[in-house]
Amino acid sequence: MAVADGPTPSDAGRDSVLTRLDAADRRLSRQVSASWPHPSWLARPLGAYSLTGNYGIIWYAVALVPWLTGGRRPLATLLYVGVAVTAVETLGYVIKHVVARTRPTVADPSLANHIPLPASKSFPSSHASMAVTACWTLGTLYPQWLPALIAASVLLVFTRVYLGVHYIGDVAAGLLLGLVFGGVYVWLVPAPF
Repeated sequence: MAVADGPTPSDAGRDSVLTRLDAADRRLSRQVSASWPHPSWLARPLGAYSLTGNYGIIWYAVALVPWLTGGRRPLATLLYVGVAVTAVETLGYVIKHVVARTRPTVADPSLANHIPLPASKSFPSSHASMAVTACWTLGTLYPQWLPALIAASVLLVFTRVYLGVHYIGDVAAGLLLGLVFGGVYVWLVPAPF
């Protein structure tokens, strides 16, 4: 049986769809990061808040709240949340390495750098995956915190597109990764209380 050279018609169609989706993602993301106003009184605090998501810092800090307030099993809480957040971040970095999508300001140098550019690749957003995983784990332990956790997560992932360090598609993929990973984690790993 002979093997045809080059892409098959179905490969070309798939590539065309992916190319169109990528172009739409870049266009919409550029609208948010470049066309929306970025006054310093808004961009600076959002930038500082966005940076708290680096390496999951914000979620480790929230997981320490029971320790500081005399809550139940604070070390178990920190480990339950910390292991999940660290694991999903690690998985995200593996995916980033494989996909190797450049950050918006690298792909388009005309875009402003509102915060220091991470050294890692863009897809998927680790901030988004860690935020959803933190909502899963912390929300399992403290359901009354869930509305505040979701609000904090929504704001955090918005900053990533608004400040030009991620495309909307990166954030959507990170949210999906966190949703699946966090759900599997809380299903497989018993909550400490």
